[in-house]
Amino acid sequence: MYALQHIKSYWVLAIALLSYSSIWGHPTGNMIVVDNQVFWSYIHPIDDALHHACIMVWENGSTPQVFLKSEYPASDFMLYAKGQDIYILERRYLQASDTFEIRLLKTTKNQKPTVLWEWFEDQWHIGEAGFFMLSDTQMVFGKYPSVYKLQKGKQPSVYFEFETPINRIRALPDDTILLLGDTSCFLATQTGSILQEWNNIIEPKITNAPLDRNKVFDVDFQEGQLLMAYWGRRSFEMIDAQGNKHTLYQHIPPFTPHWVAFMGKDQLLFASELTFNGSTPKPNLIKLSSTGRSTKIW
Repeated sequence: MYALQHIKSYWVLAIALLSYSSIWGHPTGNMIVVDNQVFWSYIHPIDDALHHACIMVWENGSTPQVFLKSEYPASDFMLYAKGQDIYILERRYLQASDTFEIRLLKTTKNQKPTVLWEWFEDQWHIGEAGFFMLSDTQMVFGKYPSVYKLQKGKQPSVYFEFETPINRIRALPDDTILLLGDTSCFLATQTGSILQEWNNIIEPKITNAPLDRNKVFDVDFQEGQLLMAYWGRRSFEMIDAQGNKHTLYQHIPPFTPHWVAFMGKDQLLFASELTFNGSTPKPNLIKLSSTGRSTKIW
């Protein structure tokens, strides 16, 4: 009887995970650049119905490689870089208790990760909407509609009050952050003081938006330019330093934009398939050069 229950539970988990990936079109995570390398979250192998999270790495002249793979099914990785240090949130699902746990790892490009924070229960979905570290014992993370601070071993508290509900945060190399709202984006200090603001970043009348979600999913900023993954239009957009908006790359169904990152003068544009046929999502990572030339990475 125990064996039968175990097999049944296994397949229930597998079906649930497959449905989750198919509906949302990609695993939870993000994409970061450290020097000349780009790291991003996904699952490995790509068709893994049990959703073992991985971190991929790529640099010019190479092919994407697995940098780190989780031992756990129903897992996710979320990333933040400060200088050469890479902080990794690893999340796992515990079926027996129907809860999520999370831990914090730290590494550099060529070292094995070490554990900074051991596993603890995650009721906040920490890292899904971005995070950064004030120190190895203090974290800041986004969770709609606010930004929170978490001391190791403590409970989260509101980090700062902000005038607009926040969907996502992104830390930038110069210790500023991007705060992404429903229709606006803000460049701010790490304590929430606004340095620059972009309004009306979405078009109000969009038809056939994926899952009827007319939103910008991710943003990055460099030298006055705001780079956006515009889920609602299936496009990657740029607002230049003069405030002009340009479409950099237009996808067609079933691909939907998820993540963006600047890599020097180039832009990294990550999308994946949004399908409902039971298959796991297929990724699409493109590097767009400053001259407009696109190169398929993954």
